[in-house]
Formats: sequence, C-alpha cells, structure tokens
Amino acid sequence: MSAGHLARHRSSSSSSRPAIRTTTPVTPYSTDKEFEPCAATASIFLYAQGSTIICLHHDTLAIDRRFELHQERILFLSVDNVSERGAGRLVVSYDAGQTAIVWDLFTGDEIARFASYEPIRVAAWMKNGNVAFGNSQGNVILFEPSTSEHISARTIYDPITAIAPAADCQTYALGYSNGSILLVALQPSFTILHTLPTPRAPSPITNLAWHASSPKQKSDMLAIQTQDGHLRIWSIAKPPTAKNPEVIRILKRTDSVNQGPNWIAWSKNGRVLQYAEG
Repeated sequence: MSAGHLARHRSSSSSSRPAIRTTTPVTPYSTDKEFEPCAATASIFLYAQGSTIICLHHDTLAIDRRFELHQERILFLSVDNVSERGAGRLVVSYDAGQTAIVWDLFTGDEIARFASYEPIRVAAWMKNGNVAFGNSQGNVILFEPSTSEHISARTIYDPITAIAPAADCQTYALGYSNGSILLVALQPSFTILHTLPTPRAPSPITNLAWHASSPKQKSDMLAIQTQDGHLRIWSIAKPPTAKNPEVIRILKRTDSVNQGPNWIAWSKNGRVLQYAEG
C-alpha cells in the first residue's frame, strides 16, 4: 500500500492522507503523569530540569556539565547510541517552544537546530546519524544534523507517539495515539509494509524498540509497549516484505491496572526491561 509524498526542507500537513481507524474507542492520551526527560550513554546520565539539561557521571553522580541553550521547558531528549558518528556523543533535545537542538555531549557545543511547525511527540536516532521525528499531525521528519536539512513524509493523520527506525535506515516502526502500529518505508514514497494487529481494546503506543541482530540472522525482534502496559514481541523478517510478522511473546497486564507512565528497553543479552506503573 502506498500513499503520501516526501517534502524537502519543510514540514507539511494535509487532510488527504490515509487513516487507520479502530472500531473500539481508544483511551485519550494523557499527559498528566509523565516521566521526567532523561537519557543515558555508557558513562553519562542526562536529565532535564526546566530548560536545563544536567549531565552526570554514572559511577560518582558528579555533574559533568549543564546544557543551557534552550529557552523553554524541555519535553524530551535522546542520545545517539546507534550511529558511528554519534557513538554516545550526540544528543537531541526538544522544548515546549517547538525547538529541537542537536548538541555535543563532550563539548556542550550546539551542532544543529530545528524549529518545527507542528508539535513533535517523539525522536529517535538512526544508524546513518540522522534523527527521525514524529509529530502530532502524523508526519515523520528525517533531519540531518550535519547539513541541517530535513525531509518530511506524511503518514496517517494521527499523532505519532513512538518511532523506531530499523538498522537498514529504510524501514520504520510507527506507533500512534489511536493504537495503530505500522511498519513502513518512507522513500521514495510513504508505503505501508505491514499493519501489526493490536489487542481488542486499543491503547496509545508508548514504546517501540528493535533488538539488534547480526547480518546473518533472518529476522529482527521488535518490542511494542502500549499505554495500558501490554507488551508484545514481534519477529520481523529481513527484509520485512519476505514474510509476515509473527508474535513470539505476549505480556498482558490485568484489566484492573491503572494506566500510567511505562517504559521498555532491550538489554545486551536480549532481555526486555519493563517499567509499568500500577
């Protein structure tokens, strides 16, 4: 399935994009309770206080530096732990004034700046050193810090709440506020490769995370967490069009659990670390 187009240099929105709808009402995405913005490298832990980012050493909790180039409250931040150029050195942080700044963790210097037209909900670093943003209009923006150029791709008209670029930098897992989960290609045009089924009661997608695999393996694993705490692990073929995705693990929480902030990440030995409130 193919729809939409790429727009260079400027983010755009349109009401003519495809829509993925569910028959069951989705619980509205709540921002009343959220995690404080934070991220980590192998040696540094970063967290935001207002418009300032504080960088601490893991072992001593001594302050390494403060990053103070934002003018508004910081909403989220992400460290490049995947590309050769970043290697735990580059950070992207986004504030309430809709400004994203890419900066050097070692020097504190600003590398690039991106002002968005629509609110950005999530960001993820890519293997090629670019940043993938997902905004409230359902657009994916691919930003190249070295040149400050960007490409905007329209997807479905729903806020993107989670994004995970695959290692090939061509496949993207997208999670939406309405509970939809898509595997897509963005170039040369937006193409839906697979739509991953969701539980009977859809819930906003809060986390998407790929587990790195060797080039010899025929599939990757994708962890998906919803706002209500349900966790599923999918096996995704390489390339994704070679075989339909398969669910290999399901962790379902009881219906009585209160919804709240939750978080997942992969460990190096292939285990999923999960935090879920309630």
